[in-house]
Amino acid sequence: MRLGTIISLKGRRYYNFELKVDVMTKAKGSIGVVFRMVDHFNYLAFEFNIDYAYKRIVKVQNGVKHVLFNLNDGGITLNNWFKIYIKAEKSKFIIRAGDSKKYSSYQAAPIIFNFSDVSFPKGE
Repeated sequence: MRLGTIISLKGRRYYNFELKVDVMTKAKGSIGVVFRMVDHFNYLAFEFNIDYAYKRIVKVQNGVKHVLFNLNDGGITLNNWFKIYIKAEKSKFIIRAGDSKKYSSYQAAPIIFNFSDVSFPKGE
């Protein structure tokens, strides 16, 4: 994929969900998973950064990016698969993430963020 690519499920809206993905990056910078996306100007995202070694939750609202939570724990490493599990139930979110070599299942990965946000009750 190229820089700034977003994959979405057009025409479908989700309220409660469990998302399980494995990601790998081969380039420096940021990579993330967007969820509760209303449009390109309103969404939540779980973002990693290789250069600055962090994981964080961002909210983009009306095109303005806000960092809700930040964890400086090393971020993600190049050329390595990483498990991501996002559970959304109403306004509550649980995000688990970890190295795919270390964690055999999504549920085994540690909880990185556990938070509430009422901004976007549904999204793609």
